[in-house]
Amino acid sequence: MGKQGLSRAIAVFALTISLLAASATAFADPDGTGVPTPTPSPKTIKDAKAQVKYLEEQASQVEEDYEQAKIKYDAGKRRVKLLEQDVAAQKAKVALLGERARTIALLQFQNRGIDTTAQIFTSSDPDSFLGQLSTASQVDANMNSALQEHLAQQANLTDLERTLKAEVLSLAAEEKRLAELDKQLDESLKAAKALVEKMTAAELAAMYAAEGGSSSFDASDVDAGGRVKAVISYAVSHVKGAQYVRGASGPKAFDCSGFTLAAYRVAGISLPHSSRSQYSVGRAVSRSDLKPGDLIFWYSPIHHVGLYLGNGMIAHARNPRADLVIQSLASYPAPYTGARRVIG
Repeated sequence: MGKQGLSRAIAVFALTISLLAASATAFADPDGTGVPTPTPSPKTIKDAKAQVKYLEEQASQVEEDYEQAKIKYDAGKRRVKLLEQDVAAQKAKVALLGERARTIALLQFQNRGIDTTAQIFTSSDPDSFLGQLSTASQVDANMNSALQEHLAQQANLTDLERTLKAEVLSLAAEEKRLAELDKQLDESLKAAKALVEKMTAAELAAMYAAEGGSSSFDASDVDAGGRVKAVISYAVSHVKGAQYVRGASGPKAFDCSGFTLAAYRVAGISLPHSSRSQYSVGRAVSRSDLKPGDLIFWYSPIHHVGLYLGNGMIAHARNPRADLVIQSLASYPAPYTGARRVIG
């Protein structure tokens, strides 16, 4: 392991130790019960090593929660933008109908002389004028139709404005949640560096070995169609030298779902940047029927995804400590959840 790799390993292990040593609220509600899961503080480095796997899974789940919140936030921004456009268009429509009603009233005023209609028309409150005019006995069928249309479109405008307000409030809440998750992960990393510096290179190497050793893979041997081959070739060619970076999707840094997203992007297929969301793409396949290009998922709830290369091998952005690796599916100790076929 190079000096840079060892530094990254130390930094990421720091994240897990800090979460263990911190209060029980270091990870907010990991099991969905509404109550944070308490974890005892480690007494020694040996004790801490025994709980690294558990803590890294918790960190991965928080990261997946962040990705889910990001997807929801981005969708909310798009809805708000469309609603703002709809509100502007509806306001213009209401104004046009209001002007049309006033024009009809003016014509009637000119034809009939000074009467009740004129009194209503000269009201200082246009909305009150329109409401009263719809019931005035002097208004003929054409005027009444124009007023009814105006009132109906005004009601539609009110509904749109109410929906827009609710979306803006929801967007603000999601933005706050994103900031809290981001802060939670970043501050935990900074708080634990001193603890991890006590680990030896041998202890770190043992942790790597427990997760399955890294290997290589020849993408030219893949027996698959052109698009699948392109996906596999991209993945294999980007493993070496790339880093695990939360929220990244290439070309030199990836997180787990960002890695599969980038690989499928070369085949013209757009995947969501979330392992949990990617599990809804394509169709389910059994472990015994895996083919090159299939997406493989781990944990429950899902918070990790990798790419099946063929011949029992997988490529994935494993974690910030190990970066991107190729290894056998059998050697990866995480609990297997399922697989999805995106092409074919």
